[in-house]
Amino acid sequence: MKNKYLFFSGIIITLFISSCEIYNPAEPVPSFIHIQNISVVTDPALEGSNSSKITDAWVYIDGKLVGAYELPVTLPVLSEGTHSLLVKAGIKVNGISATRAPYPFYDYYGETVNLTPGQVTNISPVVRYVSGIDWASVNIWKENFEESGWTLDTSATGTAAAMEHRRITPGTTHPEVFEGAGSGVVYVDHLKPKFEFMYDGSHFLPRGDSPVFLELNYRCNHQFVVGLFTHGPAGTYQYKTININPSESWNKIYVYLSPTISASPGSTDYTVFFGMLNTSGSDDLYLNLDNIKLIHY
Repeated sequence: MKNKYLFFSGIIITLFISSCEIYNPAEPVPSFIHIQNISVVTDPALEGSNSSKITDAWVYIDGKLVGAYELPVTLPVLSEGTHSLLVKAGIKVNGISATRAPYPFYDYYGETVNLTPGQVTNISPVVRYVSGIDWASVNIWKENFEESGWTLDTSATGTAAAMEHRRITPGTTHPEVFEGAGSGVVYVDHLKPKFEFMYDGSHFLPRGDSPVFLELNYRCNHQFVVGLFTHGPAGTYQYKTININPSESWNKIYVYLSPTISASPGSTDYTVFFGMLNTSGSDDLYLNLDNIKLIHY
């Protein structure tokens, strides 16, 4: 009987302690900020498509980083009253969940918020590209496949048919066209098991701490590769940057090219390439591309 009373006494003490932990008047009540998503606005004529894949929000209150949060999020903050809020759009670098980072080419979103403890403040961040990008430079590349020609060519080692231009009537839709009136498409079969195509020129790209990214929308049913041909006094060499896995619905990726550039310090200029090798023996492999952007400062 004594043990029985001790057991119930222990439960009562535990519940009392728990209730104290739940209700502690000394603890401040947080305010909450809800962010559903982050939108991108562009000047289509200058900057191209506003397509994006923003996965995270890096949130700052009064200039201090509160944290990085996967979207959508309702985050608690121990602040109340009027404060300066900044949000930086975050991405998965190379499409990898373990390499999340703020995207350097999207500017901060900012507003003044009035926070109330226990209440949720909804914000809808809209970001633009930073002002430091020289979109008119020949070293910035944009290809949206909207014109009759395009800036990609088959490399000397490609064995598949050349890239085709899938065009549709504006206002209509087609699974091979992401948006607008056109996209690029390549088909691979067992007779021509490899394709490799590249930008039809080269670019001078920065090294060191200045980031270089390649944005693209893609759709494919087989893995493909993105990389660089490097050109310099010692010759031309080919470097793979990343293998991109299949996605039969349109997807967006931000490919970080700076490590590949740094791996070839003697190079003077660079050419982006895409490739696919048919290792399955299939006759119906494909790759669709749209909204290619090579971006740097």
